[in-house]
Amino acid sequence: MAREIFGVRLDEVASREELERACIGFLEGDRARRIFTPNPEILLRARNDPPYRELLNTADLALPDGTGVALVESLLARRRVRRWPGVEIGALVVRLASDRDLPIAFVGGSATVAERAAAEWRRRVPSVRVHLAGSGVPIDEDGRARPDARDDEIVGDLQRAAPAVVLVGLGAPKQERWIAEHTDDIPSARILIGVGGAFDMWAGRLRRAPRPLHRVGLEWAWRLALEPGRFPRIVRATVVFPFRALTERTS
Repeated sequence: MAREIFGVRLDEVASREELERACIGFLEGDRARRIFTPNPEILLRARNDPPYRELLNTADLALPDGTGVALVESLLARRRVRRWPGVEIGALVVRLASDRDLPIAFVGGSATVAERAAAEWRRRVPSVRVHLAGSGVPIDEDGRARPDARDDEIVGDLQRAAPAVVLVGLGAPKQERWIAEHTDDIPSARILIGVGGAFDMWAGRLRRAPRPLHRVGLEWAWRLALEPGRFPRIVRATVVFPFRALTERTS
């Protein structure tokens, strides 16, 4: 089942088991699949950026991230719609790939954060095969490193590593644009997914909210407590986004 907000398609996946089946199907497929996790900030950007909106709609699986998105979808559907934080989907995909002895690549993040995130996964799952690419390399808004030779270097590195799963931690919109720009350059890839700040969380630089806050959709309050400077972004996500998404749909 799918629904649109600001012209962006969002798929509904009700359970972890359903998501696992979809991801296993992708891993066993014969081409690359894109997974995006539109949150309120991404959707508000897409509202005023038609090319970005079109890019988001190239996703093979677009899952709602953020309390605001889940709230709007639940109100429209008149039932609870589950949200899927990118860090959770990323973790699920890493485990599925590791279970099948498939190589994984982390793209982006600072060199220190990416290495610590990879080390944490090696601690959790000793058999995991994680390759780092583009760590600490500035990426432009179009999803490419500059100069072009640097971009070619990252792509060549990934081609040699031949990952089945590519997790891109550049933040929106760079990560989605990077994926759109480079999907065809990595023939080994079966899943490419934007994971936002997941590397920071896995590295321990940014703590996730306690599980009780996850369940009631208050992760935003935890992030605000840790990073007060995010207040304007949180207002946009929890107030501006739901208001516009609901009123523009019914106007």
